[in-house]
Amino acid sequence: MPKSSSPATPPSRKRFVDSQVIERSWQRSQNYGLCQRDNLLFDAPVVASREQIAESNRLLLTCAAPEMEQLHAALSPKDWVLACLDLEGVVLSSLGRLSPDNRELNQVFRVGAQISEQNVGTTAPSCVLTERDSVFFVGEEHYLEEARQFSCLATPIFGLDGGIVGVLDASSKHGVPSVYTLDSLVFAARAIENRMFAQLGDVLLVHLHHRLDILGTPLEGLLAFDPAGKLRCANRIAAQLLTLGEIQTGLDFAELFDMPFVHATCYCRHDLSAPLRLRSHHRGELHACITLGPGQKPMRGQPPVLSRAKTAEPLPPPQAGPCLQDPTLQEALARARKAFARDIPVLINGETGTGKEVFARLLHEGSSRAGEAFIAINCSSIPASLIESELFGHAEGAFTGSRKGGASGKIEQAHKGTLFLDEIGDMPQELQGRLLRVLQERSLTRLGSSEVIKVDCALICATHRDLKQLSANHGFREDLYYRINGLRVVLPALRERHDLVELIQHLLCAENTAQQAPRLNKAALQALLAYRWPGNVRQLYQTLRLAAALAENEGEIGLQHLPDDVMEVGDTPASPAAGKPQSQPQPQAGDTLLASKQRAIKAAVEASGGNLSAAARSLGIGRATLYRKLKGMQED
Repeated sequence: MPKSSSPATPPSRKRFVDSQVIERSWQRSQNYGLCQRDNLLFDAPVVASREQIAESNRLLLTCAAPEMEQLHAALSPKDWVLACLDLEGVVLSSLGRLSPDNRELNQVFRVGAQISEQNVGTTAPSCVLTERDSVFFVGEEHYLEEARQFSCLATPIFGLDGGIVGVLDASSKHGVPSVYTLDSLVFAARAIENRMFAQLGDVLLVHLHHRLDILGTPLEGLLAFDPAGKLRCANRIAAQLLTLGEIQTGLDFAELFDMPFVHATCYCRHDLSAPLRLRSHHRGELHACITLGPGQKPMRGQPPVLSRAKTAEPLPPPQAGPCLQDPTLQEALARARKAFARDIPVLINGETGTGKEVFARLLHEGSSRAGEAFIAINCSSIPASLIESELFGHAEGAFTGSRKGGASGKIEQAHKGTLFLDEIGDMPQELQGRLLRVLQERSLTRLGSSEVIKVDCALICATHRDLKQLSANHGFREDLYYRINGLRVVLPALRERHDLVELIQHLLCAENTAQQAPRLNKAALQALLAYRWPGNVRQLYQTLRLAAALAENEGEIGLQHLPDDVMEVGDTPASPAAGKPQSQPQPQAGDTLLASKQRAIKAAVEASGGNLSAAARSLGIGRATLYRKLKGMQED
């Protein structure tokens, strides 16, 4: 075929694509040695079979098919042919009517044909692979003369790693291109990308955007975290919303958001029915929903409310959100929500580790302020010299090292939302009077400034200390105590809760979202139920994390996977459920760790009728190990 003897001049572009894009593509086409009069478009080389394409592009094809069908139906089906291409410009799939008008385009976009700039010059799909952005070519803007009877629009499809994985193209011989058509094409490409995230079965998905109505649409930001709370992937919109630049896999959840990962798992749903506000360390607050990947064990509704007695029956299926099956907790939450809805301050009392912040977040998320900020500050973890600036903010130059331009404090950041003051009993007394004035006047002044700033925030405080006794001993301002004590809620200690079995399963599932949680054998569960848990839910969670790690690949947690302090029995043993035969003995007060283990071994052997293999399985150990332990007990 003859080659062009003089440089070709592309037409000027006055519509949606910078003319430089066309110029660059035409120049590349010339550099490939193509002539405008060449007949190449309908004879592009077929470089792969359908079977090869299906095998190597399964994820992209699976996610693209439903979106292409929906888009094709929305356009004029008789006028447009849709195609999905890979990184090499190979057609993976196409969708078009088998009509005379579409015969030529169906030939161009036959599966396996390679539509690259090297082969067919300037076209929308071939140009996208180089420019990595949406393009829109009409008529004479195509390089080959035989292509100038068509209009084509194309947009890139980005994969889970942030790189381009394909192109979505819409081409027509008679259709009239418009901005709407291009926007619809881009929208479909984003939907394909989000479908790829939905295929990840071992992740926690965070859907986010600064607009609530965008959640659940292809324009939302998406991040996927593994069971350890590490970032696996994020779409380009999430990277832009969080100003991440290049997506950095391995980032910890807490590095991105002002919430521990274990708290985030409490808000997991299988749909987008419960939006919350996530405070980003990079971009302020965003609307968000947290869901589990489809490969997770499905939620099967709320587990039944068991009797108040602790029991070692098989664990029920997990529930969504925090585990609150205990009647005392349920009643406390119901009362607190009524008070909080009327802007009455709530004071949460409870031992350390009982879940005071989780309870506070539940109040916030169930209130009319749920769409606003939830600002938490631990009054005992901030040095006394910094807590004033942390709470009230500071003006520029207020102290050595103050931020240029000043900074807002936590109270100011909670405007229209909720302020949660944890361990308020440890707040320095010199600041208690100033906090009282802020709460009464609903205004504050930053440190080093005289400007009055109005604030409107709901207040939740928490402490493990007895503030009434503390104020009687002049360790806490009495007037502040009565100001924050609108409704006092006492969270039960873990040893007092009646939903311990459900809570154990809930925490195990939260720790093992990538796979089915390991089962607790009866002996291990009895040990957990008998322990008094001085560190409450926090200690239980760490214990289960350790046990799940030690029992990895074994499928069952046994006594050997529990820490020694849990095996030391508390003051009172767990009570058996009424009418339930107990195959495992109740631990005895004064038992040593060795005695507890020996009792569990004897009980397992008796329950199995002397079948050592069955007894070993119930204990989570090998038969040979059980034999050695029995032999050692006989020698003792």
